[in-house]
Amino acid sequence: MKRLFFYFAFVAAGFCMPDANAQISESVRATIPNGPTYTQEYREKLKAKRLESLEQEKNSIAETEKFNLKKELEKIEEQLSKGEITAEKAQTLKEEAAKNAAILIDSKTAIIDGQTELVKRDVKYNFIPYEGSYLELGFGNVYDDSGSFLLGLRYNTENKKKQYDKRTYSDIVFAIGWNNTVGDGRTIGDTYHFGKSVSAEIGFAFKTRLLKDSNKVRLSYGISILANSLSLKNNNYVVNNNGTTELEKFPYQLKRNEFVITNLIAPVHFEFGPSVKKEYKDYFRYDTSNQFKVGLGGYAGVIIGTMQRLKYKQDGERITDRTNRDYNVTPFVYGLSGYVGIGTAALFARYELSTVFKNSTYKDHNLAFGLRVDW
Repeated sequence: MKRLFFYFAFVAAGFCMPDANAQISESVRATIPNGPTYTQEYREKLKAKRLESLEQEKNSIAETEKFNLKKELEKIEEQLSKGEITAEKAQTLKEEAAKNAAILIDSKTAIIDGQTELVKRDVKYNFIPYEGSYLELGFGNVYDDSGSFLLGLRYNTENKKKQYDKRTYSDIVFAIGWNNTVGDGRTIGDTYHFGKSVSAEIGFAFKTRLLKDSNKVRLSYGISILANSLSLKNNNYVVNNNGTTELEKFPYQLKRNEFVITNLIAPVHFEFGPSVKKEYKDYFRYDTSNQFKVGLGGYAGVIIGTMQRLKYKQDGERITDRTNRDYNVTPFVYGLSGYVGIGTAALFARYELSTVFKNSTYKDHNLAFGLRVDW
């Protein structure tokens, strides 16, 4: 919601920027009798704020590196107590860790001292080493724990204070796989082509840690657009005969016959799996990358569209029919779903408890499985 509000406000500001700029300019002229004097005073205040910020960063450097050194020494002690390393090796590792911490403190402090001298002399200089050229485009990609994200243009908040304990994260979910139907004694491949019938999902998901001091159980919930495509066999196509959906033979040989149902759904899953707790000076995070996970739950939603696409030849002419009409499809969908995987990738399975059609010759239920990615 914050991201959508930010994007809306950014666009709205662009429309009214010319008028706002004129009003601000007039206001400045009206309230500043001596422009150069006020400007100098403002610059001095800004310089003071920058120097204060640099001093705070300099003080924080030593605290952060000492904290990191403490955690590193604790790991070495743990290895020693488990008999994984000898006492001599532990001593060597401790000395190397202390030396590395001292070098980091000196190096970072030297950078801050240099920046401080530049600010005192009103010199602006910001050198960033070349890291390669790239074009970046995205929608909601999260960059760091401060809240930086990409929404068309990258919105950077690297200097924002990090939240000590972040329990909820947002992801973009994409899933694609095979789709078919089962029910009334019929199984996968009886009515629809297995390889040609597919299922695709894209949406947003939020993941919230349920336990206070553990990340073993998470609740994943969100909203997605789900499209299920069914490719009919035996030259059949879907027909609504007075409220009853039936499959009939098409009068011409079909090159392609697929029936697509698009739904807006709200998936909810309980996710289980280990994670690694990473502690920093003023915050901590649970890392689930490269960790095993299992999700169990379901979904519910509404239909937002149906389409039948038929390709065939009539009198030597190639014809493509795309028809959107009432095929007696069930308006409300609900079902069971689950996934198992490692890190951001997982294998999923989805079974629709609601039937494909409200009233038809057979009571078919959608069944899909494939690959799911959330990042």
